[in-house]
Amino acid sequence: MRRAKIYTFIIFLAVIISTPSHASSWVNFPSSWDIGQAFAVSITSTADYSSPVVTWLNRSIAMDVEQGGTGKISYGLLGSDVRSIKPGTYKILFEFVQGGRHYKASGNILLRARQYPKENLTVSPKMVNPPKKELNRIRSESKLIGTALRTMTSPRKWTTPPQPPLSSITLTSSYGKSRVYNGQPRAGHNGADIRAVTGTNIRAPFAGTIVLAGFHYYAGGSVYIDSGNGVITAFFHLSNILVKKGDKVEKGQVVAKSGATGRVTGPHLHYSLILGGQFVDPIPLLSTSITQMLKKGTKQQVN
Repeated sequence: MRRAKIYTFIIFLAVIISTPSHASSWVNFPSSWDIGQAFAVSITSTADYSSPVVTWLNRSIAMDVEQGGTGKISYGLLGSDVRSIKPGTYKILFEFVQGGRHYKASGNILLRARQYPKENLTVSPKMVNPPKKELNRIRSESKLIGTALRTMTSPRKWTTPPQPPLSSITLTSSYGKSRVYNGQPRAGHNGADIRAVTGTNIRAPFAGTIVLAGFHYYAGGSVYIDSGNGVITAFFHLSNILVKKGDKVEKGQVVAKSGATGRVTGPHLHYSLILGGQFVDPIPLLSTSITQMLKKGTKQQVN
């Protein structure tokens, strides 16, 4: 009888310890942000939880649960594409499971307009109005790129700040510029062009897996690296590609050589950062960290 009481007490104590009814959890996100710029979000809790997901601009992004301070934390990098997102207020939704219960927390982020300059460029006429024989190729490559950008894997392989892709960063064309090719307006620039003579080593900003590599009509030599949780980096106009789809790469590893392939006016590196399918300015992230970015957000208690 006494042994049975001891067992009952142990089970009762285990339930108390494992039940997160007294857990405190928060989400962190900015109340406003500029279109085209990356921002950080997080879920934190004093107790363990699972299946964290953040939904932003109609895309659900899975996050990891990691040790953080005296509890658990999930990190996310998000943003908005200057090409497609208009100023306004947009909903953000966080979800996770804790103690068998599904928690949700939502908020609003005001996306502010940001002035990006205009740029006039002269390129080969076939790069503005491609010949009919190239249209099937362009459509096929567009599908491949779309598939790569929808990649969603875990665990998180990105750490901040990223490795600069080049040893020296000198911008020749910044993110967001509205471009006019041979007098014809086109969508805003979805990356940053960095000065680089042909053959310069290009290094991976984060560890990850190559999800697409090849020579494409507009972007020329291209490499896309998936680093988990919807974070993808891409390099265009490469002269030489040193990796293939499926390869695992380390942060700082040389993955390609710069060049002047595709739609270009001269040799350089085009560097793109894609967060949850949104192309954002990759340059500011080179000089900050996820911790510093989260300090610009607001904490909201969930339970």
